[in-house]
Amino acid sequence: MEYHDEERRTVEKAPIWLVTFGDVVALLLTFFVMLFATTNIPSENWEAVVGTMSDSLRFSRAGRTPNPDSENAIPVVELKAALPSEYLTAVLRDHLSQDDVLKDAIVRQQDSRVVISLFGDAVFGAGNADLNEAASEAIYRLGGVIANVGNQLEVLGHADPSVLEGADFKSNWMLSLDRAMAVAKELRASGYRRNIIVLGLGDSRYTHLNVELSEARRLELARRVDLVLHDTAEER
Repeated sequence: MEYHDEERRTVEKAPIWLVTFGDVVALLLTFFVMLFATTNIPSENWEAVVGTMSDSLRFSRAGRTPNPDSENAIPVVELKAALPSEYLTAVLRDHLSQDDVLKDAIVRQQDSRVVISLFGDAVFGAGNADLNEAASEAIYRLGGVIANVGNQLEVLGHADPSVLEGADFKSNWMLSLDRAMAVAKELRASGYRRNIIVLGLGDSRYTHLNVELSEARRLELARRVDLVLHDTAEER
């Protein structure tokens, strides 16, 4: 084969030593991989490394639960289970059905809670936060029953949205709070010594009442106090 001078190309081949060097590097890499694969890391050294990293990152070994060491850290609260809502509902319905004053009270389960609704003129009149004598005695007796269970208790006061409802108070919210306080005070007088959470909700829950009821019935139900028993024990 003939080449013209201007078309002649010189092809430069790699030196033989470079090929040998590449083979040696590949063999060395394979050797170190095999050496690492057959090496056992001392467990005590590994635990020390993990422990140091865990402390530095301030996380538990599980990698999920934080371990705050600040004195201002929020403590973890464990809620203890109390009497089940099904049992409490049956007991309270039986007790109230035998009470001449509170026999019309509504006892219902709401999620994991038991709600006792004390309502109507038998407990509170329109625009009034004072318990009548009969209602005071009935709630006193009810307090004796509730005192025997350890469930966390909330007392929630309500009011109706009418113009005259909170006329003698700064607001319907103040009226609802005074109603809740009146019931909580009577429960305390009955011997209930556990913590009671007392809240006034004003007429904020009025829209939750059944719209198919008459307006007079809805207003009567709105003037109420709810006793809420949770399925967890009282928080101390």
